[in-house]
Amino acid sequence: MIEVASYPANLAGWKASADHPFYFEVFGETRPVVDANYAEIQPAGAGDPAPQSANAAPVYEYWWTIGHGGRLPHQHHWFGTAAQSSEPDSIWDALDDGVAARVYFFFPVRHGWRIKELAATVKYLSPVANHPSFLTAVAKGWTDASPLIAGAGQAVGLLSPIPGVEIVAKEASTVLTTLAKLQINSVPPSCDFAWSVAKVTFVNDDGAMQGVMWELPKAMFTDLGGRLTGSLALSFIPARMQTQGSVAIGEPDLAPGVLSAHAVVRGKGDQDRWAPSNHDFVDLAIGPQMPPSK
Repeated sequence: MIEVASYPANLAGWKASADHPFYFEVFGETRPVVDANYAEIQPAGAGDPAPQSANAAPVYEYWWTIGHGGRLPHQHHWFGTAAQSSEPDSIWDALDDGVAARVYFFFPVRHGWRIKELAATVKYLSPVANHPSFLTAVAKGWTDASPLIAGAGQAVGLLSPIPGVEIVAKEASTVLTTLAKLQINSVPPSCDFAWSVAKVTFVNDDGAMQGVMWELPKAMFTDLGGRLTGSLALSFIPARMQTQGSVAIGEPDLAPGVLSAHAVVRGKGDQDRWAPSNHDFVDLAIGPQMPPSK
């Protein structure tokens, strides 16, 4: 089930203000299946004459959205004259020339599961106005990815006589193909839209939180419209905490946790605007499940 969490909680009643000139939302699958075989390098049965098949790990995509009126009249005309007269969007005239925004995703580590990050994206709609070099950068991204995808497919055929290894090749091919699909309508981190991601850590009342941070340039707010969207593709893995050096027996205990996210738009002269705030988060509850029994 895909569910949504946002700030403010009820977007139907959202109105831009000087303190909160944008809304922020997160959505994704709230009942994902964990990859119980994550640690296996060679699948079970690989030495048998007829090795058993193996399913690729489930990959899920979690999205974020920053919705704003910006300064262009055709982007914020629905806000009305009352909202515009109070200048709720003055920050859009003074975005930081370096990193104009950051988005943070954090996942817990103490609920019997963790995440394996695979790829991060920022989305766009084609064609992008006033950027003739943009499609060239997009084409280059596909050119760079094509040999990997083709190579994975060739590996399946080349390694098929080796018992068990063809299973690994097939899984690699599936993962690469999945990652290639994610690049569709993903902004290449080049040209005026140079963006980046990094792994980050945070500590709250729930303990250590492992996460990912996007850094977005000013041009995304001025040229890509009034709604920026990005995503993180990942797999869930069971990870039970060991107690006093004893090996746990039986199925892992998977408890619900939350994806905690927030975003900041950065203006010059300490005009940073957070949603919800720099110490509060939008929480999307997630309850990972074990794969169904065969």
